[in-house]
Amino acid sequence: MAVLFIGTWAATSTRLTSARNNPPGNNPSRANLTHAARSNVAVAPNSPPAFTVDVTTAFELDGNAVASGGALDDWSTLQNGPGSALAKTMGTAPGGVAIADLDGVTIYTGGGSKDDLDIPNWRYKAGSVPPKDEITNAYAALYAVPGGSGNEQILVFGADRFAQSGASQIGFWFFQSDVHPVAGSDTFSANHQNGDILILSDFTQGGAITTIRVFQWHFPGGSINGTLDQVGIGADCTAAGSPKFFCGEVNASPQTAPWSYVPKSGAPGTFPTGAFYEGGINLSALGIADACFASFLAETRSSPSVDATLKDFVQGSFPQKPTVNAPDAQITCANPSVQITATSSDPNATFHWTGPNGFDFTGNPVTVSAGGTYHVVASSQTGCESDVKDVVVSEDKTAPTVSAGGDKLLTCSITSVTLDGSPASGVSYSWARCTNPADTSTCTITTGFSPSNTVQSPSVSLPGTYQLTVTNGTNGCSNSDLVDVGENKTPPSLSISKTGANGNADPQSVTTGFPGGAPAGTTLQWQSCVPLADCSANGAGWSNLAGQTGSSLTFSNFQSSAATSFSIAGGDPAGGYVGRLFLVNLRVAGTTTANGCSANSNAVVVKKVVAVDP
Repeated sequence: MAVLFIGTWAATSTRLTSARNNPPGNNPSRANLTHAARSNVAVAPNSPPAFTVDVTTAFELDGNAVASGGALDDWSTLQNGPGSALAKTMGTAPGGVAIADLDGVTIYTGGGSKDDLDIPNWRYKAGSVPPKDEITNAYAALYAVPGGSGNEQILVFGADRFAQSGASQIGFWFFQSDVHPVAGSDTFSANHQNGDILILSDFTQGGAITTIRVFQWHFPGGSINGTLDQVGIGADCTAAGSPKFFCGEVNASPQTAPWSYVPKSGAPGTFPTGAFYEGGINLSALGIADACFASFLAETRSSPSVDATLKDFVQGSFPQKPTVNAPDAQITCANPSVQITATSSDPNATFHWTGPNGFDFTGNPVTVSAGGTYHVVASSQTGCESDVKDVVVSEDKTAPTVSAGGDKLLTCSITSVTLDGSPASGVSYSWARCTNPADTSTCTITTGFSPSNTVQSPSVSLPGTYQLTVTNGTNGCSNSDLVDVGENKTPPSLSISKTGANGNADPQSVTTGFPGGAPAGTTLQWQSCVPLADCSANGAGWSNLAGQTGSSLTFSNFQSSAATSFSIAGGDPAGGYVGRLFLVNLRVAGTTTANGCSANSNAVVVKKVVAVDP
């Protein structure tokens, strides 16, 4: 609901006790008006329940802005603290109530800027208006006061102006939406909601209030130009009669300003006569207490008519209807649930959340673990609910691509291999060796990596199955891949034997080789060892035979330097038989070309017996 209040700042000093002179087009007796227009003296006899709270008993509506020291709040109370108000305008000063207007910054412009037209028709610009129509500060507050029907809602409002050189018309809008000038354009945000309130009143030089009227936005179907219904009329707060459900007051003498104020003429900090206006409405008595206001606007106008040309305005927040805000969030692998904290213009607001899969929660903050759009509403202690705020919880659980590279092979010549992890950036790495390739839960061995297991491509020297796990640094998601490091360290199998000899021929040759043929893919080197040297398998007496790399060897170098000889004597001592035995050990060393592994064959002994004449 929004309320419109229109009045006049006038030069007369007469105080009226009843409303009069409705402008053309207003029809208080219209059939669709649910609440009869009320004076400050009486309520229609058949209008239950009985309301009793006089607005002047709820707030100091006495023509000045400074508290008298009694139990009631005044504007100075609200400027310096919360007072007892349920809600108040958010002032320019921190914690204050007065919204300052910057001279020449915001004025209405264009023929569509009229109170009986919807907000999208309004336009504003930087400029100036006549000094008597220039608002310097505006303010409002809401109270709940015990009365005959329980708590009755009392709305108070006010403004001060720059000059007092004549009468002015003033209006106050109370919006259920957040209505404000849109930065960078000449338009206003939002649209009217049915039930927005407009209060129109006089702002007079000498302190007199003539006509005060209250309207509700009603579109379509309003009795005034199809958009407004008049719901109440009022008079000067000093007029006779009680209870006063709706009245206004202008200062009849200079008064102290409780906020920064500099008039066109006169001392700074003092309201000259006719510079300060205040008023109040018993919303409950007028039957319009079911609204929750979010924003406020004070305006000056050319006449009391609802379609008068609008001049200056001051706009601000009126957080009876709380605002709510909450940031969007994201669920990731690193954060599978997120905590969302809503904030509100009402520090005492409660919060209700709904969301995907029947999510329903009352409280703040809220923890969610599913993506989707969540909705939060803030509720004030007076039962006003904020507009719904949508909070988008996105999900980023995309695992990174990963490759542990191609399989590797360790051999006798390749004693370590470098693993080829990817991708190359944006992730962290963790390598591990598995004890059971079929069960990745056994991939826990993190030693044996050079320089460490946390680099992209470490070196390893042990065979087995290795697991690479990469983790995205942004969302914490991981992915793994396996690579096998095989091993081929099988040495060649070499077996030789003597394949032929020439008996005692001189020189005698002995052939050795591989029965059935030499192994393929193997390089060979024949070796010899002369007895009495160390001719064991790993003995130091073995040496290569130069140039002997074939699959067989014919050995004939039975010389004393190449073989060991033993003299044998026989016959009579004077001239018997004398012989010499030559011995040498032969073998072949082989290396498999494919894996670089080497082995030695068995050793064979070749012999030669030579007769020595006496």
